[in-house]
Amino acid sequence: MFAADTAKTTGQNLTAVLRYYFSVGTRTRRHRRDQYGNMHDLHLDMVEAVIECAQNPGYFSASIESALRPGCGAALSHEKHVQGYRVDCTLTRQINDMSPWQFAAMLGQMADAGITNTGQGERFFSEMARDLYAKSAA
Repeated sequence: MFAADTAKTTGQNLTAVLRYYFSVGTRTRRHRRDQYGNMHDLHLDMVEAVIECAQNPGYFSASIESALRPGCGAALSHEKHVQGYRVDCTLTRQINDMSPWQFAAMLGQMADAGITNTGQGERFFSEMARDLYAKSAA
């Protein structure tokens, strides 16, 4: 069973739980088949798990729930802005091209940035797009 590390930040614990719960490694692909042959998008599954945890207490074990709950604002922001195509198209492409390992880290980074609502998430993604264009211009 997973136990949250008190020496880590909430975002690091969120990242660790997502990677543990979804059995994600550095080379894991975004789309995975389950035992029945159905294809699953790990990005969407991670976002759904975080939102499900916040909306339905007791759905996960207490240790996993305590790590996932702070990521709710980040997950809702991703759902609204990235899945809803509200952010810059180049940034959407970059996020969609992330491996599940990188995506879990991004959600953790958002939790550490204190994203608790979609407005803060919009500012986070705007800053992320600015950094993306600054890197490409250099």
